[in-house]
Amino acid sequence: MIEAGPEIVRMEAISIRFPGVQALDGVDLACRRGEIHALVGENGAGKSTLIKILGGVYPPDSGSILLHGEKISFKNPQAAQRAGIHIVHQEFSLVPYLSVTENILLGQEETNGLGLIKASLMRRLALEALELVRLKLDPESLIVHLSASQQKLVEIAKALIAKPDILVVDEPTAPLNREETASFFETLRELKKGGATVIYISHRLEELFQIADRVTILKDGRKVATREMGEIDEDGLIRMMIGRALGDMFPRKGVGKAGEKVLSVRNLERKGEIQGVSFDLHKGEVLGIAGLKGQGQEALLKTVFGVLAKNRGELAVDSAPAKINRPAQAIAAGMALVTDKRGSEGLCPLLSVRHNLSLPTLEKRQTMSVIDRRREREAVEAAVRSLNIATPSLNKLVKYLSGGNQQKTVIGKWLAAEPKIVLFIDPTVGIDVGAKTELYRLIRALAEEREMGVLLVTSDMLELLGLCDRILVMYEGRIVSQIPGPEATEEKIMRAAVGRSGSSGPLAAAGEGQRPAQ
Repeated sequence: MIEAGPEIVRMEAISIRFPGVQALDGVDLACRRGEIHALVGENGAGKSTLIKILGGVYPPDSGSILLHGEKISFKNPQAAQRAGIHIVHQEFSLVPYLSVTENILLGQEETNGLGLIKASLMRRLALEALELVRLKLDPESLIVHLSASQQKLVEIAKALIAKPDILVVDEPTAPLNREETASFFETLRELKKGGATVIYISHRLEELFQIADRVTILKDGRKVATREMGEIDEDGLIRMMIGRALGDMFPRKGVGKAGEKVLSVRNLERKGEIQGVSFDLHKGEVLGIAGLKGQGQEALLKTVFGVLAKNRGELAVDSAPAKINRPAQAIAAGMALVTDKRGSEGLCPLLSVRHNLSLPTLEKRQTMSVIDRRREREAVEAAVRSLNIATPSLNKLVKYLSGGNQQKTVIGKWLAAEPKIVLFIDPTVGIDVGAKTELYRLIRALAEEREMGVLLVTSDMLELLGLCDRILVMYEGRIVSQIPGPEATEEKIMRAAVGRSGSSGPLAAAGEGQRPAQ
């Protein structure tokens, strides 16, 4: 049991309604000084709305907020920040073509009596902020040149330099690797030790048991419960979030035999990322690609799909040689690619659900460049029904859908093209537990019911174990081990992932001539 500290903030009976939606209905949230308080729930449960009310983005329709025991009301986010509340949202909010220093101190520039910026002082303050998140980086670097993980850490540094009393972080580790996450957790522990309060939002439930003291669960805009982390396990947490147990998340794998080869890759190389990779994918099979971050898994799928150029190697689809040097050729060969970056690589956020679902197959519904709107609507409505995409209208901008429904829209647009092979890269990043379950069942259905070949790269160990018929493990750009699904364990995968293979013997050409485990 965590010893209770003095209460720093209390939100009481918070309610807010948007057109057609009761987003929050009488929600309470109380956080102590010097604690890490997790806030969880499915997409649409109301987490982001509650935090935006705390941060001054929305005024509540009813309810009250007490800070240090005094009732407060923020007219805007700047007022909340002046009161010591800083939020790092899931979406990036940095200015791409400004430097790290300029972003960290944006609006807080140090100037002399003539109004000129004190460049040396600004640089020193930026370096101090970067040190707080353990990020070694030239503060004069432009944001546009940074990786996603570096950008996220810069955003956190920007919040920390203000010495917040309450720091809210929404999915902060989504772009971070294992080492960066561990380092970030140390930063949070130091904040906690210094008396700051952290409200931590994440769909990665395993992280909560590493870092959080208490957890509040929301469902359908209402509070379910607040629990000490020591009083609950992951299965119990999931049950409160979605009403199902952890064991029910993954669909039962099929017992039938996989079909003939649908994709063959031989001696594929991309300088610095992929070294002589060979494998086969069969119809009706979910083939997992495992490994620590940066070992070539994502580059492998993007090279197969023609997004990245290969230096050498051969591909075959349905045993026929396939020349694939760009995505259009991959699509023509019957491939689809679903990446983890749905906002920038999978969707056109400022277009409607209808437009996004119909984009890859417009030529099927047009005559002399004129689109048949009736046929288009019928196809889109069928996709929405079959994938259970929750949208009030086909004309709703896709950026306003939840993460899970956005991902189903990405998948739906590709399924309309009737692919033989679907490549997935971390398909459930930023998606709540309930939506993950739906996607897991869809992925298995693509393989077993539609007899597609599914190639899955994921950093989630449970997904590898729960979904895959076979698992190939990559290390330093090579496939170093092949593990049949029934024999796969976290230990076997991790041993191979750190270069200590021994799971199924060495692989010169993983999967070559082999059938998937049944």
